[in-house]
Amino acid sequence: MTPREFFTTFTTALNTRDHATLQRLTHPEFVLFMPQTGERSRGLEALIVQGDMYPGGVPDVPPLPEVQFLGDEERWALSPGFTVVPLADAHEFTIIGRVPYPDGKVWHSVLIAELRDEKLYRMDVYFAPEMEAPLMDALLTASAGTQ
Repeated sequence: MTPREFFTTFTTALNTRDHATLQRLTHPEFVLFMPQTGERSRGLEALIVQGDMYPGGVPDVPPLPEVQFLGDEERWALSPGFTVVPLADAHEFTIIGRVPYPDGKVWHSVLIAELRDEKLYRMDVYFAPEMEAPLMDALLTASAGTQ
């Protein structure tokens, strides 16, 4: 499977609570890490328990058309020292999207995933709530006052 196909299958299984498929796709040493809260789940069972304990249940992961997926192709960058470094390969990919929470708010999320032995080995998840730009009103007011 390509990383995109893997992620589609994994998120569908996650959304439908298809534990058999999740078991097939998850590495025995799987680790989920959320740096903002310090939460760390080791193994699929811990992930399932964490989801079951989440207030309101685990929010559904948005379908692929609603996310930006980085990792389908090789991507390279040139460092300041003129070293060429890979940004993604067949075993690592990044998913950027928006996730509706049970309270109705929408949060932005970035998932950095690593596959090992063609299974999900590690996933780091970063998240932030949507918010209005704090300076936007001030900039618009200042701009309107100069005209």
